[in-house]
Amino acid sequence: MSTGKSMKQYFTELFKYQGWANKKVISGLYAAGLSDPEIMKLLSHILLAEETWLQRLKSAKYDNKFWIELSLDECSNLANRNIMEMNGYLSSLSDKDFNSIVKYSNSKGIEYSNSIKEILTHLSHHSSYHRGQIARAMRKIGKEPVYTDYIAFLR
Repeated sequence: MSTGKSMKQYFTELFKYQGWANKKVISGLYAAGLSDPEIMKLLSHILLAEETWLQRLKSAKYDNKFWIELSLDECSNLANRNIMEMNGYLSSLSDKDFNSIVKYSNSKGIEYSNSIKEILTHLSHHSSYHRGQIARAMRKIGKEPVYTDYIAFLR
């Protein structure tokens, strides 16, 4: 890390951004009065995947329920819960823990192993990818998406 940040500091900041961006999308959807099925399916997927990966990271039981559509209120509640859970999880780690290997099964039951830092990096990129799809879907129906770029968070 060229910024001089520890792994823990880096991922803590990255997931503060993630929580901020998800909440910003939710606020934007409330403000626009939107509950478009495509958008809600994508937002639900972001949050359900985050919840599932958190459970995998903790070696806890989890459902592979990535593509069910939640209401906007349910998404808001899940986003808040995910923020709290991720903060608690990251707080519990030491810098050396980020290289620890986590074994898990994907949605098809195939077993894999990845380091905590690989999983967290995947999760951040996964969410950004789908927030981009939400922005595109909003434009498609004539609505202006919220600005959730990382640099905006830092500013």
